[in-house]
Amino acid sequence: MEGIIALVLLLVYTICESIAYIPQVVKLVKTKSADDLSITTWLIWVFSAVCYLFYVLLKCPETGIIFISSLNLVFIVVVCILTVYYQNKKLQKTSRKK
Repeated sequence: MEGIIALVLLLVYTICESIAYIPQVVKLVKTKSADDLSITTWLIWVFSAVCYLFYVLLKCPETGIIFISSLNLVFIVVVCILTVYYQNKKLQKTSRKK
């Protein structure tokens, strides 16, 4: 029974975590603006997710947990790349106007 509860909790966590990034990605793409986002924060999230993925690979190399950790890292990297892209795009527009 404990194993089933743990599996359900892991599934809920994975779904919630994956869904949580979608509004941010959609907002970035729709508005083409990353003014409200801190690239430093997202780089810290990337570093954190990479460390967690390596921890999982070393300590509990189960396919499901590796997949979840990798998916988390992918979403964080996507948001980070979009943030850098749109912030740089804004800087380029600003520098052209001068």
